[in-house]
Amino acid sequence: MRNFLLGFSILFLLATGYSAQARLKVGDQAPDFTILNQEGKPIKLSSLRGSVVLLDFWASWCMPCRMANTEIVPVYHKYASLGFDMFSVSLDSKKEPWINAIRNDKMDWPNHGSDFKGWESTVAKLYSIESLPSSFLINENGIVIALDPDEYDLEKKLQDIFYKQAHFYPILASDKVHFTAKAKFDIINDKGVSVSKGKADEVDITGLPQGFYTVKIDETTSKFQKIGVESPEPTFYPARVDDGITLSREALYEIYTLTGKRLLQGKAVKIDCTTLRSGSYYLSIEGRIFSFFKK
Repeated sequence: MRNFLLGFSILFLLATGYSAQARLKVGDQAPDFTILNQEGKPIKLSSLRGSVVLLDFWASWCMPCRMANTEIVPVYHKYASLGFDMFSVSLDSKKEPWINAIRNDKMDWPNHGSDFKGWESTVAKLYSIESLPSSFLINENGIVIALDPDEYDLEKKLQDIFYKQAHFYPILASDKVHFTAKAKFDIINDKGVSVSKGKADEVDITGLPQGFYTVKIDETTSKFQKIGVESPEPTFYPARVDDGITLSREALYEIYTLTGKRLLQGKAVKIDCTTLRSGSYYLSIEGRIFSFFKK
């Protein structure tokens, strides 16, 4: 339905003589930008790096957009806990209709922005928007992986990403690199030399020198840092968490979802877990992986 409805907007734009530069393609890096939200505070696309993001251009006066919203909202709720996010940019020129449309369409994700310039929107020009609705599905590394997906194609893509595509963790690793599913991998050092390759769900990296590495998993490319572990090796408690985790000493930590999305990181003795939803998580302490359950 979403692609079918694009025709209404295209006819309007041809009549008004609107033109734009060449549009982004699949495989391009999504340009970063900052825009003001409903409260007038700046929000930035790159703040969602690490999540899969649907960057959606719409407007309250665009009926195809409003119809498409009813299809996007349930998809958002289904995958938000797995690492899917929305970033909506409106081409409205007035605030009140925009705010009312967000509320009426139940678009309850936090990232909504507009500069109230209509088709002269700076972000719309940055992305060469020629019609509404227009959207870009962006992966965890900021790369465009789909253009204008309808609700069927969007959900199919998210199914592949979150349930079939392997992800790796942790970013700071001392003994092993883990994958969320068995995958073909190739680990490359900073000189471009492959140091380990194969097919597995985890890789022993204890023999690698400390430093930065690139890991290719199937068709994705990411980076990690091999680090050493200070002595004594840190421990943590409890395994079933109410509001926080205590480490045996100050240490670097990362917390991941079971789908490999990093949620928290830092260096501390006590880790505040109050923002985590109930469920199971991975805890990396100086590159070693443990698991815990948030009540």
